[in-house]
Amino acid sequence: MASPSELLTRAAAAIPHPSPAQQQILDRLRELQTRFDERLLRVAVIGQFKRGKSTLLNALLGAPLLPTGVTPVTALPTFIGAGRQDRVRIAFSDGKPSIETVDTAAIPEVLERHISEAQNPRNRLAVENIAIEVRSDFLETGIVLIDTPGVGSTFLHNTRAAEAFLTQCDAALFVLSADPPITETEVNYLDKVEELVPKIFFILNKIDLLEAAEKNDAERFLADVLAARHPHAPPDRIFALSARRAFQAKAANGGGGLEASGLPKLEQALSGELAQEKRAILLATGRMRLISLVSELLFQTEIECKALLTPEKDLKRKAATFETSAVQIEADRQRMSDQLSLDRKRLLRELEAETDRVWNGAKGELRQTIFAVSDMPAGAQETRDKITATLGAYFEQALRDSVSLFQTQLDALVRVHRDRAGGLVNHVRKTAADLMEIPANLPRAEEAFQPRREPYWVAPEPAISLINLSTGAAARLLPRAVRERRAREKLIAEAERAALRNVANLNWCSRQNIEDSLRRFENEFSVQLGAALQATRQAMQLALQKRAVRSEAIEADVAQAKGSIAVLEQILSELPAAEAEPPPTDQAEGAQAC
Repeated sequence: MASPSELLTRAAAAIPHPSPAQQQILDRLRELQTRFDERLLRVAVIGQFKRGKSTLLNALLGAPLLPTGVTPVTALPTFIGAGRQDRVRIAFSDGKPSIETVDTAAIPEVLERHISEAQNPRNRLAVENIAIEVRSDFLETGIVLIDTPGVGSTFLHNTRAAEAFLTQCDAALFVLSADPPITETEVNYLDKVEELVPKIFFILNKIDLLEAAEKNDAERFLADVLAARHPHAPPDRIFALSARRAFQAKAANGGGGLEASGLPKLEQALSGELAQEKRAILLATGRMRLISLVSELLFQTEIECKALLTPEKDLKRKAATFETSAVQIEADRQRMSDQLSLDRKRLLRELEAETDRVWNGAKGELRQTIFAVSDMPAGAQETRDKITATLGAYFEQALRDSVSLFQTQLDALVRVHRDRAGGLVNHVRKTAADLMEIPANLPRAEEAFQPRREPYWVAPEPAISLINLSTGAAARLLPRAVRERRAREKLIAEAERAALRNVANLNWCSRQNIEDSLRRFENEFSVQLGAALQATRQAMQLALQKRAVRSEAIEADVAQAKGSIAVLEQILSELPAAEAEPPPTDQAEGAQAC
């Protein structure tokens, strides 16, 4: 029985003279063929920002290669594969030559310069992709690790959404934090990931922050949440660990600390069962994508074949009918765009109301805090620390609440528009299929949405007492009560400015999430709709051109198209039962760099 790789080769060879629309599908097939040939298992490390993804990767690699504690640039995954020496390569999309370093000590700084929001805001350096090679027995088993921006970021530099990137991954390490074990934002994101990645390991990180009983409670809570979402399909294993302690233990050459960190159990699962399952996972993901692409290629070939068989007069009439439908479809698209604009404005109004609520809450929290420290010296560090801690806790909770609120609202809004968009794209296919009298092939429209940024807490600037600043004679002559009152007024003003900065930051980041996400969704939809319309137009136009220029060759073209259809139909019938390729004889399988 043929393997998926062999069936893919047959599918590509079935179209010897592709049309432009067929060529686009064949290009995607060739990308899939590259995945088959590489025999590499791509494992994405995903999760919310500040959950310790980069620290976990450093612990797995046993070297501090990835910078930690930086805000990621949107759309910049980092690929980590096996190599003969430590190396980082950074490619750019604006024509600049790639840069490369083999200095292990310099790699974190080079990476931070190109992936941190602070040093590369909004990816103004035009980084296209980042690849790291490391000496690693674990990676030599044929695994590529992918460090991704946190939840709230997209994964590719161009306009692809996170889901489009995840379709290229075979497994995922979903990194969560012990406090809290899982948030509503993470649960919603997990729903999307599970649609696209066949195997997920859950990492409950930062267990060193918990007592033993709390650790057990956190594990049980996470397991219960996952089981409740999927009662008939228990989640893959949960690994409770401390990536920070694991890395420290490896830096100190192991010892009991490494075992206590919990990392060895994850390493055993990755290098053992995951490596052993690699072929099955690659087969499952590759076969699923191959079925989709071959079905799409078959549909386009049937459209083009039927156009060749249609008499010229009838074909022109069908082309005119299709263009009439296209005008209506464009009107429907415009109405969808108008409705999306209205929904965007409504959501932004709700954001302003939420911002006011957070600001009023911050002022109330500040008043209570000032009252609580009223008996403490205004210039004391303890007083400033108390205010900073209180406001920090308030905004950390406000961040989680607001992000969760608008994540949920955005998900619901885009879900409605995505269904409408998918229906309109499928309407184009159905219209073409009905006109050409062939079965309609209506694939599910891929979701094209993922929020891009997440607000963060900015601590207030240290308030400096007037007592410390006043060195002049006039200041020294002020009564102590007056100096203390002025110091307290300055402290309150500093705290209010810090609170206002955080409110403004939360508002700006949430606004960017809403506007960027909806804009990207609309752009992706327009591209998909335009491609669907153009594919049918091209089929009819090419048939008319062939009739006008070389009508004697129509019969041969039809015979070729029918032969292609027969081959593709046969491939689709064989794909569900396709077997994995036999193990390669080359012992170096998987040793190639990413």
